[in-house]
Amino acid sequence: MVELNVVTAGSADGPTLVFLHGVGNSLRTFTFAADALADRARVALVDLRGHGSSPRVPGGYDLDGYVADVEALLEGTGPALVVGNSLGGAVAWTLAQRRPDLVRAALLEDPPLRPADVGTVAPIFQVLQRQVRRWQDADVDAATVAAALGAMPVLGGRPASEVQAPEVLDARARGLLDVDPEALGAVADGSSLGALDLASPVTVPVRVLAAGEGTGSVLPADAVAALARTHPDVSVRRLEGAGHVIHDESAHRADWLAEVEALLQAA
Repeated sequence: MVELNVVTAGSADGPTLVFLHGVGNSLRTFTFAADALADRARVALVDLRGHGSSPRVPGGYDLDGYVADVEALLEGTGPALVVGNSLGGAVAWTLAQRRPDLVRAALLEDPPLRPADVGTVAPIFQVLQRQVRRWQDADVDAATVAAALGAMPVLGGRPASEVQAPEVLDARARGLLDVDPEALGAVADGSSLGALDLASPVTVPVRVLAAGEGTGSVLPADAVAALARTHPDVSVRRLEGAGHVIHDESAHRADWLAEVEALLQAA
């Protein structure tokens, strides 16, 4: 277990709302959410191990390690509403299974829920790990990385700069410059999320906001069908046309925020 870097904002009297990012990102990706929600909640933005300003843990990028860190955090803050994207969604799901006393409810943003589905993106992370090592070794600045990210094709071949705002690309660039490349490699080799469990019960309210199947989702239709069989109380909404990091996309951020607002209102 490591002590995570956490940035908090908002009212101490409101419910605690914890945000967990995906692999290669950092708490910067949710800064806009803290600005939007701090008047109604105590918002905690978290850097997962090996990301942002949290400690690197060579050889320690598996689901159990990620979960143990956040579990210790929630033991200090008390039960929380948890929002997680990708890896963060997998952590939130596993916490809801293992420690329902710490998770009041969860919103999972395009989470992988089966190890096999993580394998479908392994080649992407192999390439990304090599590129991140080159950027970090060359001490490339965030503006250069953001420009490279903005030129990359997403969502049917459009450059990312047409889909994501400049501050989104900057946050993503800084996340990649800070991340331990081993964390990316653990996704590529399958060790990061091999312990995902779609069978064990979840007794707290969980909502899933999935990306479009043809635009990068790691939650395919057969995974949703399996989830419906094992956890019929978990509701799923798929945003066709949305990419894997829904909250980063200008066209879909309002949908994402509406889901977070609903989570808060139900608390």
